Amino acid sequence: MPEQNPMQSTAGSSSPTVSKSTILMSGLLVDVYGLEELAPLRPTAVSVLWLYHGRGRAKEDMGAFASRIVSQHNAAATSSPATKRGLIAVAFDQRNHGSRLVSDKANESWRGGNERHAVDMYAMVAGMVSDTSGLMDVVEGYLKSELGGGAGAGEWRVDQHVALGVSLGGHSTWQALFGEERMVGGVVIIGCPDYMALMSDRAQRSKLATFSAEDAGASFLGSRDFPPDLVAACLRHDPKGILFGTGSVPTSAVAEAAEQQRLRGLLDARVRGKKFLVCSGGDDKLVPYSKAKPFVDFFQEATRTWYADGGVVFENIVYEGVGHAFSEGMIEDSCRFLLDVVNGAAEKGAESRSKI
Repeated sequence: MPEQNPMQSTAGSSSPTVSKSTILMSGLLVDVYGLEELAPLRPTAVSVLWLYHGRGRAKEDMGAFASRIVSQHNAAATSSPATKRGLIAVAFDQRNHGSRLVSDKANESWRGGNERHAVDMYAMVAGMVSDTSGLMDVVEGYLKSELGGGAGAGEWRVDQHVALGVSLGGHSTWQALFGEERMVGGVVIIGCPDYMALMSDRAQRSKLATFSAEDAGASFLGSRDFPPDLVAACLRHDPKGILFGTGSVPTSAVAEAAEQQRLRGLLDARVRGKKFLVCSGGDDKLVPYSKAKPFVDFFQEATRTWYADGGVVFENIVYEGVGHAFSEGMIEDSCRFLLDVVNGAAEKGAESRSKI
C-alpha cells in the first residue's frame, strides 16, 4: 500500500449501525449515512458532513466514523424534540481510488516508484475539494429523489456543510476550508496546510536529486519533481501558499499594519466565521507535525489577537505517542467538535424561527 492505514483503530469497531445508501451523484458513487433516519426526526434543516479518506484507501473506510457520529446526533435529537436539525454523513472515493482507480502506481510515493508523486497527490487533494463543490450544488436534490417523496423528503433544506478528512483527506479539508465558502467547519486529521513544506521534506527523506542541501531545498520548488505549475497551484489553493506564497511563515503573528491589512483581506474572504479542529500525531513520521506547526501556530495566534474579531474558532491538539493514525482520542474529539458545530447551527435556526 502507498501508506500505512491510519484507520486501523476504527476497523472492525462496534459503532452503532445507521442506514447506508449508495447513490450515483454527478457520476460519482456516494455513500450516504443516516438518510433513512431523517423521517422520524422531521427536521427543518439538514447538515452534511463530508468525509475524506486517506491515500490508498477508499470511501468505505469512513463508514464506522459516519455511523458513530450520526447515531450520536440522532440520539440527542430524539431526546430533545425541540431539535429540528438532521445530520447525514457522505463519503466518496478520492480520485484514482476505490471505484475510481485507474493506476496503482499513481497512488505511490517517490520511494514507491512514482516519479510524479507530488503532482499526482496534489491533484487528488485539490480534486476532492472541487468534486465536493460540484456535489454541494446538487446533493439536496439527489437526497430527496432517493427518498422518493416519502416522509423523509419533507420541507427540510441542506443549509450547512462541514468536513472531516484523514491524511490525504486532511490535506483536502484544509483546502476546502480555505477554498469553499459553503464549508463552515472542519476537522483535519493528520493533515498539513503547507503542501510545499510537506513535499519538500518528503523529497529530502527520499533522497531526490532535485533536493539540494546547499540551498535547504529552495530549488526543489520549480524543479521537475515539483514543477512551476504545481507551485502556482499551491499559491492559489493551499492555505500557506495563499497567505505567504513560497516565503517562510512568520514566527509571530505580530505584524506591521500594512501586512495585517493584507492578511485580513485574505482571511475575511476565505475563513471568516469558520471553525477548525486540527488533530496531529506527535509521533507521525509520514505527515510530521513539524511541517504544519509554523502555519498552525501563526494562524492560531492571529485568530486570538488581531484577527479575533474574525469569529474563527481554532482548536489545535497534538496527541503525544500517536503516529500516523486516526486514534480513539481523535475520534472522540472529532465527534465532540463536529456535533458542537452542528448544534450551533441548530440553535441559530431556532433563534431565526423565534424572531420570525
